[in-house]
Amino acid sequence: MNIQTTASEFARKTEDVAFAMDELFFSRTDERGVIAAGNAVFRRISGFDWDELVGAPHKVVRHSDMPKGIFHILWTRIQTGVPAGAYVKNRTKDGRYYWVYAIISPIPGGYVSVRLKPTAQVFETVVAEYAAALSAERDEGLTPAQSAQRICERLHGLGFANYEAFSASALAQEAMARDGALGRGEDGRTRCLSRLLPVIKAIEGNQIKLFQAFEAIRGIPSNMRIVASRLEPAGGPISAISQNYRLMSNEVTDHLGAFLSDGGKRSLLDSISGRIDQALFMVAASRIQREVSEAAREALVSGGERGGFEQEVDVLTSLVDGYSKTTAEVLASVFRDVAQLRRSAKDLKQLVTGLDSIRVLCRVEAGRLGANSASLTPVINQLDRFHVEIDNTLEKIMEQAEDGKDLVERAMPRAVNRTLSPKHGGAIGHPRAVGVL
Repeated sequence: MNIQTTASEFARKTEDVAFAMDELFFSRTDERGVIAAGNAVFRRISGFDWDELVGAPHKVVRHSDMPKGIFHILWTRIQTGVPAGAYVKNRTKDGRYYWVYAIISPIPGGYVSVRLKPTAQVFETVVAEYAAALSAERDEGLTPAQSAQRICERLHGLGFANYEAFSASALAQEAMARDGALGRGEDGRTRCLSRLLPVIKAIEGNQIKLFQAFEAIRGIPSNMRIVASRLEPAGGPISAISQNYRLMSNEVTDHLGAFLSDGGKRSLLDSISGRIDQALFMVAASRIQREVSEAAREALVSGGERGGFEQEVDVLTSLVDGYSKTTAEVLASVFRDVAQLRRSAKDLKQLVTGLDSIRVLCRVEAGRLGANSASLTPVINQLDRFHVEIDNTLEKIMEQAEDGKDLVERAMPRAVNRTLSPKHGGAIGHPRAVGVL
């Protein structure tokens, strides 16, 4: 082999295989990952003939640049019956490569992997992170499980709670980028759920701020009692008011604590965020699944696929039905969680209103004491400043909770929204709710 041939071969091995944005391809495997079928797009891009693909393990297209930790994450999920998504770099028969975003779904007797062309901005970050993960595996001798843990830790550093949060965000971004590249309108459900996550995060931040504010005023009732004891017997009412304030502020603090991580238990906000991630992934995935199913049916009718492809159409159609049902269930669950959050915010508002009335009584009583209350004034002024902060923060929480409820209603299919209406014991259907899945 001469030098020119060697250079040409190297160039081909480092060349990516182009495929169109509107092309989706899939493959079906058994439970061991052995390829059972796929569509013509998969065969063409991989460069293998069907007799080389069918019966071969799916790793026949695995590229050596892929970190083993990613496959560990994927197998851990799909073997428990949960769909999973990931960026994957594959190799062709002639040594070239192609990147995809893969949605892997468990089915009876195996799995189906649907792939689309990645174009979202986050993809560039993923390529760099995969290279770092691969280097760590090679240089440090990490096992797949150790690499998977390292990858998840890295994702946490990038602002994602876990791998599920990252994969949901990545798939949503890829679906929206694909819509834009194909000149299609933005999907309303994906947009609403993407906007919902920051709203929940903002509520969490404000609730922590409230919790800290109430922690800061814990000592104020004690200071009030100390001052009141110096004014006896005239200070007796102040002592009683401070005691009532302490008891009610503890109740409010306990109410707030339910939203924060406590003893390793998952908080309501964590649960809501996790369900939004799940809903975001399922909404985006269901659209891709529906599209590949429709394309497969068209290819079957037009004769673009080989004989026996009817089974694959049936599998994909069944998968779409399953995704649609699960998506509706997850969205309904998210709605119930957000509605609960809104009710909790309303309860908190009532508690704080009662606490504020005790503060006003304290100032009125101090006014009655006249000049004798001079030592009490700084304590009450401090309480006033805290209440202004608390009231402002609580107003933000109420507004954000209402925004969250509105967004999740818009993301829900009308059919599900109607089942949650007051007539059915749930929430009011939203007139702008996006259509059925």
